Amino acid sequence: MKLLLVCAFVLSLVPVLRAADTLDVYVIDTEGGKAMIVVPPGGETMLVDAGFPTANGRDTNRIVAAAEALGIKQFDCVVVTHYDGDHVGNIPNLCAKIPGKVFYDHGALLPTTKEPDVSQNYPPYIKFLEGKKRVSVKPGDSIPLKGVQITVVTAGGEAITKPLPGAGQPNPLAVGVTPGPVDTDDNVGSIGLYYQFGKFRMLDLADLLQMIECKLMAPNNLIGTIDLFMVSHHGASKSNSKMLVHALGAKAAIMNNGGRKGGEASVLDTIKTAPGLQDLWEMHYTTASGDKNAPENFIANPKDPCEGKMIKVSAQLDGTFTVTNMRNDFSKTYKP
Repeated sequence: MKLLLVCAFVLSLVPVLRAADTLDVYVIDTEGGKAMIVVPPGGETMLVDAGFPTANGRDTNRIVAAAEALGIKQFDCVVVTHYDGDHVGNIPNLCAKIPGKVFYDHGALLPTTKEPDVSQNYPPYIKFLEGKKRVSVKPGDSIPLKGVQITVVTAGGEAITKPLPGAGQPNPLAVGVTPGPVDTDDNVGSIGLYYQFGKFRMLDLADLLQMIECKLMAPNNLIGTIDLFMVSHHGASKSNSKMLVHALGAKAAIMNNGGRKGGEASVLDTIKTAPGLQDLWEMHYTTASGDKNAPENFIANPKDPCEGKMIKVSAQLDGTFTVTNMRNDFSKTYKP
């Protein structure tokens, strides 16, 4: 029965097979963790995080099914944004089935890190890396994935100090803003990535905290404007400051939340009132936020039990991009 369910899930992914001239991003449901597959033209592939190390292999099975539907047998790049269990914990399990060529992370644990979850998941990851190629990145570095330019804008608690091309203007939303507190897990170390594909721009800051957002946005906006924002920290208010979200000018946002994790009402308000924002897409309906959730067509998994449906992004070189809810094939295209 389990095999039949997995086969059915794989078959349901067949329509996601990609065109050859687009940047395709698959946001995989790990029920409050993070996992994302990036496939630019040219055939190389990247995995960003791998979700939870669940006893039943839930997240491993979902990622493997998506990868197999895309014909992926090995990831050219595996990015571990930080060392919380919902991001790094499943890397050994997943990469035992689909290996990675090069593993990118932010380096050693930060002095502020005291969270038990991190201390439980970091050592197995380091042991897993034995004999494998590891690259620890810093702000300003690039992730070499053929067909798309990927710039590291934050890593290890630091941020770029020079603006990206076209950015650097004063940010009026940063006036009077002070950095938020540092917490004891590894969120502050999150690798933030800025994607450029022709005229298309996407920003994904993982679980970056507001104190590092300040380094990107105050007093000047070092990022500039973008097309698509991957909502930080599953929609938690420790992240996603108005100073950041409203300055980005994104047309759409995707929130990789769980039904009972993230998607905080205050963050939904911040995102929905952002200038230029047309739509928020959610991985799950957030029970605590009620009618502040997006309309059902924009939610991949609106009800329990969760079906593990994905959200797909397909971007063109002219800046046009389409977001598709893989639960019901509802899609919307955003013009440059």
